[in-house]
Amino acid sequence: MNKDLDAALLDVRRAYRLLANYQKRQFDLLSYIRNKLEAVNYYQDYAFSRPGDLRGLENQANAGLRFLPFLDVSAIWLRHQNQEEYWDKHLSGDLMFGAWVRSDTGFDKYQGHYTTKTAEASTSILVLSVVICDEPNDIIGNWFNKVWNPLPYPEDGQVGSSESVPGYRVYSKSIELAELADQHSVDTAIGKWRKDAAIALGVPLI
Repeated sequence: MNKDLDAALLDVRRAYRLLANYQKRQFDLLSYIRNKLEAVNYYQDYAFSRPGDLRGLENQANAGLRFLPFLDVSAIWLRHQNQEEYWDKHLSGDLMFGAWVRSDTGFDKYQGHYTTKTAEASTSILVLSVVICDEPNDIIGNWFNKVWNPLPYPEDGQVGSSESVPGYRVYSKSIELAELADQHSVDTAIGKWRKDAAIALGVPLI
């Protein structure tokens, strides 16, 4: 038996168990935050979708990453006004929330690979964003393809907009996952985020 390989496989077994517990904790956290924001599930966006089968994966440099669908996952939620087909028919004041779990800021999902930043130099954050519909436009499409995809993230703590998505604005602010240790800390962080978002967007409440 190769002792070095055996020790490495022990690390793998430990990592799988730790990862399973971590991801369950994040699912619980996302559900709790969604309920605090009075939103409903809408969609999700992955850095890598899980492959349908194993064929050809040995020829893909990112094959290992593609089996980590939770990596940089974004949960997308809506708060609507009980209108029919709310995902398509938006009203002024409707909101779309994005919860982007960046477990490792050393990973660049847009480039599809890790940067040169080490794990020790990276952080783990929740990028929480909200898009507000100020005035519905005539562009055909739903929240995801009409707004989410073409609307770029603003700088952290700022409000952004785009000429390609008239009538909508987005606010985004990150929260360190290490700050979200228990219910009290989550309530405090989300309460502050909601207040900051409302002030930035110039609305009474988020």
